[in-house]
Amino acid sequence: MPYEGRQGVGGSDQDWGYITVRPNAHMFWWLYYTTYNNVSSYTDRPLIIWLQGGPGMPASGFGNFLEIGPLDSNFNSRKGSFIENFNVLFIDNPVGVGFSYISDNETKMVTNGDETAEDLYNFLKIFLKETHPEFRKVPIYVFGESYGGKMATEFVYKLTQKEKTENLTLCNLKALALGDAFISPISYINNYAPMAFYLGLVNKRVSTRIDELTKQIQVLINKKEYVKASDVDDNIMIELDRILNVDFYNIVRKINSTWMTDFQEIMNMLEYVMNSKVKNKLNITEDVYWEYNSDIYNSLKGDILKSVTDKIETILNTTDIKVLVYNGMLDFIVNTAGTVTWLDNLMWTGKEKWSTQNETVFEMYDIIEGYSKKVDNLVFYVIFRAGHSVSKIFFCYFCNICCAFRYLQIIYLY
Repeated sequence: MPYEGRQGVGGSDQDWGYITVRPNAHMFWWLYYTTYNNVSSYTDRPLIIWLQGGPGMPASGFGNFLEIGPLDSNFNSRKGSFIENFNVLFIDNPVGVGFSYISDNETKMVTNGDETAEDLYNFLKIFLKETHPEFRKVPIYVFGESYGGKMATEFVYKLTQKEKTENLTLCNLKALALGDAFISPISYINNYAPMAFYLGLVNKRVSTRIDELTKQIQVLINKKEYVKASDVDDNIMIELDRILNVDFYNIVRKINSTWMTDFQEIMNMLEYVMNSKVKNKLNITEDVYWEYNSDIYNSLKGDILKSVTDKIETILNTTDIKVLVYNGMLDFIVNTAGTVTWLDNLMWTGKEKWSTQNETVFEMYDIIEGYSKKVDNLVFYVIFRAGHSVSKIFFCYFCNICCAFRYLQIIYLY
């Protein structure tokens, strides 16, 4: 079995280990204790649970070393890391991703959001009862990026329902934070054709072709033929990729004609770092290989285009949990227009107020960086100069936006 340990690395204390969420299914976790100075104990600060997207992207590598962890992939300190203000728990989810693994040939990968949420619920129950009970009363915020936002929504919904039916309070859950999250897939897909055309990325013929494929997807979703719908969505991405020299995750990013190679280079770099230096540092056994797992994507194929807006409605209507939604304006694949659409269509107690509430711009150093909208426990931020990985853009490139994101984190979440 892999090792569980605690160690001070890069100026921060940390824990890591495994929790068996069901027979032969072992989920890896990596906890960083906050470096915030003005507290007597780390439990005086909230805990952020970070879930990555894909599905198949491991949080221990992507979220940790590429976005919000204390060190970058070269093991240099990161200014603006989340641990400056919070304890952060990265989970390699679903099982089979990153350092998480299945230990026999009979146990299956998850196939839908409910199964994913069940694993995460089992994880949290063991983590808080047996591994780190000191966090049971600490405010907890669940963050999910991209498809991780969809999984985070399913997880929070599962947690609240379990607490209600089992008459228990497992934790002090305060907020669900969704970053460029794939909450209502068809809302985003509906915008691909008009966005590509009006941004001048494609001609009318190509836009019409994308629109035709989009209508096919809607028909298949209405018939609940989600695997076929996902296949058609893949065809849209292939069609756009064949024509465009654009990064779907940030439309102004400079790329060459083989931009997918850039992704592969990042993957190769991360796989090397995680399976050599990091694995050795954490003393993880050799037979566990850290990787982006495309098998997870295929296993969840029938679930990818399902909406989870109904679960967000339940969370808003029946709990006091805050729901924080944020989107980068330059994201094409999880576009802001799509997020605005599903937010406006939510059936919840604040719907009428939401429909009349004006947006408020926010600025840093006299530069307008985006706008926000807040009604009751729902808040929405749009960040003008960010793409899909909003937190990475903030912390890696713009110190003033970094401050804006800290405002988003700290002022709203408390």
